[in-house]
Amino acid sequence: MKKIVKTVLFSQEQISKRIAEMVKRIDGDFRGKDLVMVAVLKGSVVFLADLVRGFTRPLAFDFIGVSSYGNSTKSLGVVTLEKGITVEVAGKSVLVVDDILDTGRSLAFVKEYLQKFKPNEIKICVLLEKKETRLIDIKADYVGFEIPNVFVLGYGLDYEDRYRHLPYIASLKEEYYHELAERGIGPV
Repeated sequence: MKKIVKTVLFSQEQISKRIAEMVKRIDGDFRGKDLVMVAVLKGSVVFLADLVRGFTRPLAFDFIGVSSYGNSTKSLGVVTLEKGITVEVAGKSVLVVDDILDTGRSLAFVKEYLQKFKPNEIKICVLLEKKETRLIDIKADYVGFEIPNVFVLGYGLDYEDRYRHLPYIASLKEEYYHELAERGIGPV
């Protein structure tokens, strides 16, 4: 395995503690409401699993797949739907769960897509947020951690579709940024 980790930003213990705090707030905000969580694939899967395990009341969840890459290795700046939802959200409260809010393109697309199904409300929950890279005016209602403009991996986030299994969130060594730049992703 490459030694690609520069710094561990958030340990497994820090992540667990923060998620428990988020669950408490989310549960209070959605008390008495029919809640459906819609997780954005693939990066949010680990976060979603830990998030839903914190709830003691029934809730539904589903997955949505979006891409801004198409068949290219460089971001096209246009988001496309790869997998739609299959659970009913009309008249319900929807919580979109994503790993990271970066440019805002994907989450804005997901929110617009979900509005077509006429939910009562849509709120956004992200594990990580990079405010300095925002291109679209969209805000998360629930944020785990704010991070600087660094490439991160672990806890569901990947580098070359690997390292999602790491139990912590870490920054990538800068020496690997050139590979990301060639693919049109990563810190600028």
